[in-house]
Amino acid sequence: MMALQLVNGIAYGNLLFLIAAGFTLIFGILRVINMAHGSLFLLGAHAAISAATVTQSVWAGILAGSLVAALLGAVIERTLLYRIQGNYLAQVIVTFGVLMIVGDLFQVYWGGTPRIYALPDSLRASVSLGALRYPVDRLILVAVGPAIAIALWFLIERTAIGAKVRAAVDDEEIAQAIGISVPRLRVFVFALGSLLAGLAGALGSTFIGAKPGVDLDIILLALVIVVIGGPGSLVGSYVAALAIGMIDSIGKSLWPELSMFLLFAPMLVVLIVRPYGLFGSPPGVAAAARQIKPISIPAPNWVWRAFDAVRRATAVCSWPIAVAFALSVAMAIPALGSGFLVTVVVLMLIWSVFAIGLNVMLGYGGMPSLGHALFFGAGAYAMAWSGFAGLSGYVGLVAAIACACAAALFLAAVAVRARDAQLLLVTLAVAQVVWGVVFKWRSVTGGDDGLIHPQAFPLMSTGMSPSTNLYVHVAAAFVLALIAYAWFVRSNFRLLLTGVRTNEPRLLALGYHVDLLRFKAILVSSAFSGFAGGLYAIYSGFAAPELFSVHTSAKVLLMVVIGMAGTFFGPIVGAVTIIGMEEVFSGWTERSNTLLGALYILVALFVFGGIRLVRRRVGARKSVPLASAVLP
Repeated sequence: MMALQLVNGIAYGNLLFLIAAGFTLIFGILRVINMAHGSLFLLGAHAAISAATVTQSVWAGILAGSLVAALLGAVIERTLLYRIQGNYLAQVIVTFGVLMIVGDLFQVYWGGTPRIYALPDSLRASVSLGALRYPVDRLILVAVGPAIAIALWFLIERTAIGAKVRAAVDDEEIAQAIGISVPRLRVFVFALGSLLAGLAGALGSTFIGAKPGVDLDIILLALVIVVIGGPGSLVGSYVAALAIGMIDSIGKSLWPELSMFLLFAPMLVVLIVRPYGLFGSPPGVAAAARQIKPISIPAPNWVWRAFDAVRRATAVCSWPIAVAFALSVAMAIPALGSGFLVTVVVLMLIWSVFAIGLNVMLGYGGMPSLGHALFFGAGAYAMAWSGFAGLSGYVGLVAAIACACAAALFLAAVAVRARDAQLLLVTLAVAQVVWGVVFKWRSVTGGDDGLIHPQAFPLMSTGMSPSTNLYVHVAAAFVLALIAYAWFVRSNFRLLLTGVRTNEPRLLALGYHVDLLRFKAILVSSAFSGFAGGLYAIYSGFAAPELFSVHTSAKVLLMVVIGMAGTFFGPIVGAVTIIGMEEVFSGWTERSNTLLGALYILVALFVFGGIRLVRRRVGARKSVPLASAVLP
C-alpha cells in the first residue's frame, strides 16, 4: 500500500510541476506575477475537453488546450503587459482583471457544472509495476513531468533563443543594442509559460476537472511550489513539486484529517528558515529603493483642465469648512437617504478603514501586499467568535484588532525579509494558506458555510432604526480610525517608514533596524484592517472564508492604487469610488465581474498614479509619467 501511495505521490508531484512550471518561468524571466495563470489552466482544460469530444482524440484535445492557452497568453502580453513592463504591481492588477473576466465568461459559456473528459479504454487500463497495478494515465504524468523539465532546461541553457533570453534578463538595453528583439522574446516567454499552463489543464482535466473556482485553486498550488522551490527556479519547482506530491499522497492515507495542513506546512517552514526558497537567490538590500521605469501616457488637455478646475475649487476650502461640511453630510444621510443609501455609505466607510490599513504598508512603507485579506478575515472571525461568547460588539472590535495583530505576527515571521515582487508572492501565499485552512476546518470556522454573526451594536435610542444605529456606530468608528491614522501620518515613525521606502541602505548605515520598522508597519496596518473586518462582520451578519480570498486582497489593493497610494485621503477616495462602481455595475448586469475586471485593467494601464493625480501646468499636450510600481 505504501508503494502505491509513493507512486501516486510521484504522479501528483509531476502534475504539480506542470502547474507551477509556467508560473515560475514567467516570474523568473519576466518578473511578472501572473494572476491569470489559473485562468489559462482552466482554458486549457475546457479547450481540451471540447476538442477531444469533437475529434474523439485525447491527444488532439491536449494539443488544442495547450495552443489556445498559449495564444491567449501572447495576446495578454502583447496588448496589456507590454505597456506596463517593469511595473510589477500594475501587472498583478492587470492579470487579476483578466482572471475575473475569463472566469465570468467561462460561467456564461460552460456554466457551473464540472466538466471531466472520459478517457478511452487504452488510457484507463492499468499496467503491472511489480506487485502493483497502476493506471496508464497516471504513468503518462510520471513520464511527461521529467520530459518537460529537461526540455525547459535545454531550451534556456543550450539553445540560441535561450541565450538571447538570458542576455535580455541580464541587461535589456545592451540586448536591444546588439539586435535582440526584446519585445518578441517577452511574447515568446509569456506564450511558453501559458502553453505550459494549458498543457497542465489539458492533462489535469481528467483528475481535477474543469469547474468554477479551479483557477484560484491552481494559483494556490502554484504558489506553494514556487515559494518552496524558490521564485524563478525550475529545478527548485520540480524538486518541491515531487516532495509536496509525495507528502500529500502519503499524508492523506495516514492522516486524512490533516491533509490541508500537510500540504502547506512545508511552505511555512521554508518561509521561516529561507524566505527566498530552497533554490532561490536572496534579494539585494537595495531592492526596495530601485527605480522603476515610468510609463508615459498621453492625455487630452480637457481632462487636465477639468482636474485643475477641481483642484483650484477645493484649494480655497479651509479645513474647518471642510470638516463642518463633512459632518453635515454625515448627519443628513440617515434622514434624507433611503435605507439602501445608508447601507452603501456604511460599506464605503468600512472599506475605507481597510484601505487605510493597506496604505500604511504600501503607501508609506513601500511594502506591497496581496494577502491583506488575512487581517480583514481575522478581524471578522474574531467578531463572530466574540458574538458566540456573548460579548458585546465593542469588546468584539477589540478582539478583532487583537486577532488581526496576532495574524500580523504570523505573517511578519515569514515576510519581513522579503522585498518587492517576492513580498507580493509571500503575502499572497500565506493568505491563501489561511483561506484553505478556514475553508476546511469546519469545527472551528464553519467551513465553507462560515459563521453566522449573532450580535449587533446596542441601540443608542429606542426610536432609532437598526440601519441608522449601525450607520452611527460605523461612522463613529471611522472617525476614530481617521484620528489614529492622522496621528500615524504626523509621527516620526511614518517618516522612518518613508525612509525605508525611498532609501533603505541609508537607514541601515545610520543604524536603524529596518526589519523592525517593517514589522511595526505590518502590525499597525493589521490593526486598521482587523478593525475594518470586525465592522464588516457586524454589517454583513456573518464571517465567511471568502473574506480571506485573493479577491478581497486585490479589491483593497485597487482602492489604494486608484486613490493614490501614500496620500492621506487616497485610500478613502479609492474605497468610495470602487464601492460606488460595484453598486452601479451590479445594478446594470449579472456579469458585473466582467466590468470589474475591465476596471482593474483600465486602472492599471491608465490611472495607476491615482485619480487624484493632476498636472500642475495646463497647456501643451504632453505625456504624464505614471507612478512607480509602489508609489507615485
